[in-house]
Order: sequence, then structure tokens, then C-alpha cells
Amino acid sequence: MAEVRTGKVGGGVFARKSSGLVRTVSTFDTFYYCLVQLAVSFVVLNIAFWVFYPGADMEIAGIFALVVALLEGVTYGLFTSVYPRSGGEYVPLSRALHPFIGFVASFANSFWQIYLTGVLVEQACFWGVSPLLSTLGLQTGNQTLVNLGSWFNSPPGWFVFGVFASLLFCYNLYRGMKSYFKIQKWLFSIALICFLIFMVVLLLGATGVYNFQFSFDKYFGTGAYTQVVELARADGAELNPPMSWKYTIWFAIWPAWSFFFAVLSTAFSGEIKNVKRGQLIAIPLAQLVGGILVILTGVLARYAISKEGLLALGYVGVVAPDKFPLSYPWITLLASIMADNPLLTIIINFAVIVMTTYVAASTFIYGTRGLFAWALDGMAPQWLAKVSEKYRSPVNTIIAAEVVVIITMAIYSFTSFTRFLQGMAGMGVVFCLFTFTAAIFPFIKREVYETSPARVQIFGIPVMTITGLLGTAGMGYITYRVIVDSDFGANAPISMAMFILVFVVGAIWYFVARGIRRRQGIDMDKRFEEIPVE
Repeated sequence: MAEVRTGKVGGGVFARKSSGLVRTVSTFDTFYYCLVQLAVSFVVLNIAFWVFYPGADMEIAGIFALVVALLEGVTYGLFTSVYPRSGGEYVPLSRALHPFIGFVASFANSFWQIYLTGVLVEQACFWGVSPLLSTLGLQTGNQTLVNLGSWFNSPPGWFVFGVFASLLFCYNLYRGMKSYFKIQKWLFSIALICFLIFMVVLLLGATGVYNFQFSFDKYFGTGAYTQVVELARADGAELNPPMSWKYTIWFAIWPAWSFFFAVLSTAFSGEIKNVKRGQLIAIPLAQLVGGILVILTGVLARYAISKEGLLALGYVGVVAPDKFPLSYPWITLLASIMADNPLLTIIINFAVIVMTTYVAASTFIYGTRGLFAWALDGMAPQWLAKVSEKYRSPVNTIIAAEVVVIITMAIYSFTSFTRFLQGMAGMGVVFCLFTFTAAIFPFIKREVYETSPARVQIFGIPVMTITGLLGTAGMGYITYRVIVDSDFGANAPISMAMFILVFVVGAIWYFVARGIRRRQGIDMDKRFEEIPVE
């Protein structure tokens, strides 16, 4: 491996003297991005699928996942301080290990983030928009709202909402990161307050102020709640299982795949003001705050609905949706029914809509910065590296990524081809590769490490080595569980095929791009000996 020089880049090594991006992102903005990306709203899935892990303790599973995530977060925060450039894992891996490894890993993560942008923005429909309208219609006796809720729970509704929302945040990103984070800060702050109100509603249910069974029976008939419980029990669901350590650890994959994604702020490391410690502060802090919110929501949900009720509602809602009176068994939807208040219904579901939509926007940022970093290095067409002179945003990568997102949404909405496609295994491999590389970095690049902000040690041992090895072990196990756990839904044949195919395509892209640049007389080896221009 060639030694990477971190000083000024010599003339002629890169196509231009500056990336064109500017450092306008504060540590607080980064923290908010990480908290958004952590996807607190995904707790609806954790609770709905809890029943398929009989005896799992949600709190212990959440704490285990959070500890692993914090190890990952500290490692990412330290390693990215060595190579503070935009592009996610691309620059650190390509400079510390090998350009091939860095590019293929970056290609995989960028592909999955752009794909997930389209999927997540549409899922905001059936996690938030549809439940909001349907429940409001139920509570107010307005059939038009019920029908509109049903439409937003259909492929045309997903697609229309997805295109509209993605174009909005696409335009916001075009206007620059300063503008994006200003709007994100206000909208997400409001959504976070709404989510806290949702937690208060659960607390009131847990203390007896609200009665879920009473409200459920009010709308769906006397004895409706009991019928759901008995139906689940008759079908073999374990509604009062003893505590199981095995299933507790297995269940940890659900909260983990929220907590792990806070590290995607590495996408814009080259735009953060606090070069040395911005990521190290923002990522673990967001994981800690988001983790506490997710774990507390699980506790409150169990006491508000009852353990037996929560398991039964989740089971019937997932296994026998035709016999379930609601569209989904999401805890936010159940809380809306329990509170039986139109205003609270709006508040609760607004939180889900905004939080989930902004997760999509956050993944979109990662994808655009990946493309931009490749183009700056010469691994993608140069026009993708164009930056708006007015807004200092990578305009062409934003447009290119949005085109792919819209195509993804169309395929997801109107065909069944990608309904069961998930990239958790592929992303898990990249996360593990990054933390493992960080762990060995002080030994394979000692000179660079000794002069970097990442040089933090305990008893002479680099902290990034300790957290990197432990984090890799924890994430490696959870990634393994993703591959073998059918209840998680990420090991469908199409997902496993794409898991391999994406890495293969990335490898082919790498060699083709190197070949093209070689014929153009560009020495790519020299480019990879330097960190990209700032």
C-alpha cells in the first residue's frame, strides 16, 4: 500500500484546486442529521415484530444494540477526523487500505442509500400519511378522509407522495447545506416535540388516564380487542412467554439497524466546520439520545397497551391483516386510537411523517456525496463533480441521484420486484470493514496516525483500535443475524443476490474507470496517494 500524504495537493494531481464545497455545517447541525438518520420512527417496526421473538426483552436488546452502535460511532468519529473529506467511507478506506476496497465499499453503500431514499419516502405514506387520514376519518366520521387514507396506502399514493417529497428536499439540497440544515432543524424540532407528546400519550395510557381496550372496542365493536387477542393465541402466538436471552440477542437486530445509521454523517465530513471533533461529538451523542428515545418508547408501549395486547396486535396485524381492523399494527396508530383525540392523532402521525421523510432526505445526501467524491477522484464522469457557484452544492449529482430515486419509487410502487429487497447485509459489511480498518489504522499508517486528531490513547492503546475491534465484533454478529433471520426480512433471495451483485458491479466499475483514465493519460495512482482537494 502506498503511503498517503496528507499535506497540500500538488498542482496537476486533481482536475481542480478545490472541491467547491464549503464548510458551513455546525456540530449541532451534524448532531441533528445523525439523530434524523438514526430513524427514531422505525420503533414502530421494532414493536410490531416483537412477537416473533418470544421471550425477547426489548429494553435489554435495545441496550445491547446501543452499546455496539456507540462503539461504531466513536470509531467513525475518530477515523473520519484523519480524512475530513466528503464521500462517506470512500476516502478513508481508499487511502488507508486500497483504492479498490474503498471504491467498492463506497459504491455499495451509495447504491443502497439512493435505493433506500425512494423506498423510505414512500414508506412515510403507510407509516404516517395513511394512518393519519384513516384515523382522523374514523374519529370524525368523515368517510372521505378514510378513503383518502386508503388511497395513500396504495401504489399510486406512495408514488405521488414520494415524488412530491423527494423533489422538495432535492430542491432544498440544491440551495446548499446551510439552507437544508436550517429547514431540517426547524421541521425536525417540531417533529421531535410531537414525538415526545406521543410518548406522553403512552405514559398516560400506562398510568390509566387512557384505556386502549375501551377505545379499541368503541370503534371496532364490543369485544373487538379480546377477539384479536384470542385469535392470536388460537393461531399459536406466544403472548406470555418466559424471558429468553437467545431471542433477546436476536431481537437486537431491529433497534441496531436504526442506531447504526447515525454514522452516515461521514458523507459530508468535508463540509463540517469542526474538522477535528465535529463527528466524534455528533455521532455518539445522537446515538445515545435516539437510543434512549427508542428504548423508552418500547417500555411505555408495553405498559400502555399491555404486553399481551401488544404481542397479539402485532401478530394479527402482520400474519392475518385481513382479520385486523386497522391497516397496520404500528404503535403510533394504536396510540392515536387510544387517545381518541383528532388533535393528538395529527400530532402523533405528523412526527412519523416528518421523521421518516427526513430519513430519506438524509440517505439522499449520502448518495450524492458518494458520487461527488468519485467524480472528484476521476472514478466517475467529471460532470458529476460540478458545483453550483451560487449555492456551493453538487448540482449534477443531486439531479442524477433524484432521477434514480424516482425510477426506484416507480419500480417499488408498481411492481413487486423490489418489495422484499433490503440492503442491510451489504451495508453491514461496509460498516464492519470501516471499523476494522480504523482499528488497524494506527499500526498500518503509524506516521499519519501520530499526527492526526485521532491519536487518542488509553494506557498506550489507541482508542480507535479498542472501539474498532469491539464494534466490528458486535456489528459482525448482527450482520450475520440479518443474513440468517427470516423474520427480519432482509435475507430474501433477491436481497441475497443483490448483496453480491452490488459489490460485483462496483468492482467492474472500478476497473473500467481506471482503464478509461489510463487511456486519457491520467495517473490515478498519484491521485490516490493524496487525500482529495478540500
